[in-house]
Amino acid sequence: MSEFKDAFGATPIPPEETSFSSDGSRSVHSIRTRPVTLDDARQWIASTGDDPDDFDISIRHIAYGVDMVSNRMSATPKKGRKIRDASVDIDPHEVLRNLRTERPKATRTIPKPGDKTLCISLNDFQYGKRTEQGSTVDTIAVIDRALKGVIRRQSETGADELVVIFGGDLVEGCFIYPNMAFNLEMSRRQQIEGVVALGLEVLDELAPRFKRVQVLAVRGNHGEHRAGGNKTTLEDNDDTLCVQMMQNALSRDKSMQHIEWTIAIEQAAASIQVRGWKLGTTHGDIYGKFVPGGSVNQKAHNWYKNMAAGRDEAMRDVDVFIGHHWHHRKMEDWGAVEWHQTPAQDAAMSEYFRQSSGMYSEPGVLSWLMSETNRYYGEEVL
Repeated sequence: MSEFKDAFGATPIPPEETSFSSDGSRSVHSIRTRPVTLDDARQWIASTGDDPDDFDISIRHIAYGVDMVSNRMSATPKKGRKIRDASVDIDPHEVLRNLRTERPKATRTIPKPGDKTLCISLNDFQYGKRTEQGSTVDTIAVIDRALKGVIRRQSETGADELVVIFGGDLVEGCFIYPNMAFNLEMSRRQQIEGVVALGLEVLDELAPRFKRVQVLAVRGNHGEHRAGGNKTTLEDNDDTLCVQMMQNALSRDKSMQHIEWTIAIEQAAASIQVRGWKLGTTHGDIYGKFVPGGSVNQKAHNWYKNMAAGRDEAMRDVDVFIGHHWHHRKMEDWGAVEWHQTPAQDAAMSEYFRQSSGMYSEPGVLSWLMSETNRYYGEEVL
């Protein structure tokens, strides 16, 4: 490797490159002024909350330039090692039972024919996450508050149809970013079990109250199955897996056959017809890094135009476009299309983000109404 200088004649040190695999393997490549040692590697593993004795460790260093060394540390879980379990095992059914004291159990009733559809967006639970601001139990409490709000809104509006959007990032994942373990209180299995249980609670509570229910689901980036820090295939996603498991569970319930399911497996976006309008959604990470724009609003608009130009079946000609991912409630009226960005239900908000940006967003569930004469009205965060 040839030596190169910066503007001051010094040799710059490139940043570390770190990768994680779904089996617990990890590696870090760095340029330093000295070779790494086995103690360095053990301290690196310990810094993620794992026991170095549970890993086979290897180090490599190559000297080049002047006082510069290319180092690589790798760690692979030993065969038969039990992956560290999360410290808590939360039963969402039990949490909701404790919160539900004043809410009557739903029974299957056929509401009078109406002209309104009540829509809600369930997104960005990031179930299994814990920060300085909250935990999974707090997120479940946000969902419970929203359930009470939906029941109240149906009573107030007389809506006879319900749309439930599952907008992605329902799970927190385990290998989305380095040192993620410090913000996790659940394993991947516990996350999936919890999201499915919570989603079934929502549908068990709400679906019997409406004549027709449509479920619309897309994948998020936190649900991606990753290897070496990179996603594997488009369909291998825990967010849509959770919704499919809900569908399979309710397919055996005769009282739940009025639920219609639209789940985007390989596609980033999906849409349905509601009262003659086309309602489309995508998680929102799709217009993050690779779509130009100085703001999320501009990125969303540019991505939508790309999809319209490419004649994307899910998104072209939509009347209402619902996005998620960014955790902040926003909207823009583009004329033919209204774009609405939803808040998150994640109660474990990032204190680092608040301290670095000055911004924060209260968790909640976006709800709105649709009718044959009005594509979007009556918005309320529950």
